[in-house]
Amino acid sequence: MGMQNTTLFWLNRTFDETLNLLEEAKYYNEHLIKRQVRHLMPIARLEVTAESLRVTSRLSHTMAWLITEKAILNDELDRMEAESLYRPLFEESTCLNLMQCTDDICPNGLLSLLDRSRDLFIRACRLENMLRAETTEPILVLT
Repeated sequence: MGMQNTTLFWLNRTFDETLNLLEEAKYYNEHLIKRQVRHLMPIARLEVTAESLRVTSRLSHTMAWLITEKAILNDELDRMEAESLYRPLFEESTCLNLMQCTDDICPNGLLSLLDRSRDLFIRACRLENMLRAETTEPILVLT
């Protein structure tokens, strides 16, 4: 399997995972979270809402990056042009930060989405770093 085929394989796999998590997060936010936080004080509900938005931000940034990478692989966009237009994922500090609300107020479903979306986002950062390294020096190595 050539480098481009390997890259496409990982991008497609990551795309599918991101799309599935986006659908799960949408369902969770539409149908479950309201019932799980209605007993909380308003400030605690606000903290939970902020974490829910962190999930959405991670998944949205990851999906946007994946679509850009597919455009680059399909010669619809030049890598240097894309890199000049878009900040690297690792610069999205809101997406990289750990959860701010405590486990005692954050519902288990949201905790799961937070963990999985962060793992996915960090993997996307690593993939992006590898792909950027093909045209320039590596920017950052996440561990």
